[in-house]
Amino acid sequence: MKGNKAIWVVLLLVAVAAAGAVTWYMLRDEQPAQEQPEQDEVETGVTTSDGFSTDAVIYMEDEMPEADPMIVGKWQSSDNPQWYKVYYDDYDEDEQLFWGKEWDESEDVLEEDLKYHGNGWFRWEKKGTELCEYATMDYRDVPIAKIYEITYLDSTTIAYHEKSRRQPYRFTRK
Repeated sequence: MKGNKAIWVVLLLVAVAAAGAVTWYMLRDEQPAQEQPEQDEVETGVTTSDGFSTDAVIYMEDEMPEADPMIVGKWQSSDNPQWYKVYYDDYDEDEQLFWGKEWDESEDVLEEDLKYHGNGWFRWEKKGTELCEYATMDYRDVPIAKIYEITYLDSTTIAYHEKSRRQPYRFTRK
């Protein structure tokens, strides 16, 4: 019986040592929290013209441009109700343009048929009254530009035309 007690004591000591080692390993990289002084208590140095102190820690966030909310959304052609365009506010940082896509169900192309950022997709931007679309392809990212002049835009309707074509394309918001 004495041998059994000794084994149990040894196993208990091993378990306690293992628990202590695991606890030490998990806590070894943590640093004690330092108290942060209240904002009013922080001494600041020289304040610059933009209102920031020269010795203060400042975190700046990259500002992403905002897409024109009057354009963002799903649009359906008034002349061909099976032709759709979607303008997203999803920003492509590399090209500094927004994403969009289009498809024409009268040509047996459905939205589900489009490969992500391939045929049917385009990048877009609005410059004043110009709406520029840069089409993409499945196999190569060689943008093909289409530049439209916006002739009418409100929350439910957009009309624009290519410079070589005076007949406007009209779309209504879906």
